[in-house]
This record gives sequence, structure tokens and C-alpha cells, in this order.
Amino acid sequence: MATVYLVRHGQASSNLLNYDSLSDLGQQQILHLAKFYRPSWKAAALHSGTLTRQRQSEQLFSGHMVEASTSNADARWNEFDFLDIVRQHRPEWEDPVKMQQDLSREDHPGRAFLSVFRGALERWIDGGTHEHYTESWTDFNARTAAALAELDAEKTHWVFTSGGVISALISQALKLDAAAAMRINLGLHNASVTTLRPQRGQWRMQGINQVQHFMDQPDWLTFH
Repeated sequence: MATVYLVRHGQASSNLLNYDSLSDLGQQQILHLAKFYRPSWKAAALHSGTLTRQRQSEQLFSGHMVEASTSNADARWNEFDFLDIVRQHRPEWEDPVKMQQDLSREDHPGRAFLSVFRGALERWIDGGTHEHYTESWTDFNARTAAALAELDAEKTHWVFTSGGVISALISQALKLDAAAAMRINLGLHNASVTTLRPQRGQWRMQGINQVQHFMDQPDWLTFH
């Protein structure tokens, strides 16, 4: 039976304004993922978004697989624009320098940003088709569903994408609301695997946020 493996990209850069690139650890996470799956690897269609961290993850993974097919980059697998969502919530952060300055004054800048991010996500998903966003939650949800719907249900697919995309597809498969999708998003590990299989014309959940490949490297489990 065909399976869709949704892989969250490896850990990205810690620089919020230059986030779209894998960190050294992120590269190691993806290589470890490939090492784990290589013994059982079977030919599959490879996909990713067009973001750098997604493309890097797919290329590192496929480079260590036998008979890996040519990959397909599709912007519909891209993550939502998290900086735009945060700026709509905190308009004073339209200036990225101002955002960095404010966060640098916090005892824990990462935690401070995450707190703001959670509030920004809640506002975004409650905003419907809010015209000020680059992309509304409704539109984001629709494009991720469309990308999945176009995959051939007779083939196996590996899709290298991001947490927001994966959580949206999980919520669609399980018929959860948007708030649940965002809670799932915040708990997805880097280089984790979520699996879907077709059943009666729909994609059904088989596994969520799988990280068994890190059992021998628990310190490599990260979220951002």
C-alpha cells in the first residue's frame, strides 16, 4: 500500500531573520534519518517545498539513498510566513532591527519570541481571510490540502516540508480544528516523520511525529 512520509526539515538557523538554512545539527539530523531508513528503502517519489531548509533536507536525505528518484519542488509545501504573522501581531516589529533589539533585552530571547509567536498564531487562525496577512489560515490550509490531493495514491512519497504544513494535514485527516493544528505544530520535532495512507479515497493517519531514529541520539531532538 502506498504511504506518504511527511518529514519536517532539520533544525534551522537560530537567526530569526536568516532562518531559512539548516544548522550543522539540522544537517546531522537528516543524515541520521537517512541512515535509519536506508536498509528498508524502496523506490519512492521525492518532494519538497521551495524553501532552502526544505530543499537541503531532501537533498541530504536522497543523496544517501539507493535508487532515489528525481525530486519535485513545489511551493505549496512551503511553510507559512511566520515573520509576517508575528508582525501583524506586533506592528512595532515591522522593523526587524527593532524586533532583535527587543528580544535581546529579554533574559531568554527564544522563549520570549515563542510566547509572542503563540499569540500571533492564535490571532492568525481566528482571522479568517484577514486581508493584511500575506496568506490567511484558510488559504494556507487549502493549498496544503491541494498539494496532498495531487499525490498519486498508488505510489510511495517522501515529502520534505515544515511543521505548519504537517500539522495542517494532520488536522485535516483527523478532522481537528485550526487551534488543535497549531498546538500540534509546536510539538513537532525536527526531522520527525508523519505518515499517511490512502483509505476509501481519503488519506488516513498512520503515525505522527515519529522519532524512533533518534533513540540513540536523544540530545538531537529539537523543535525549531
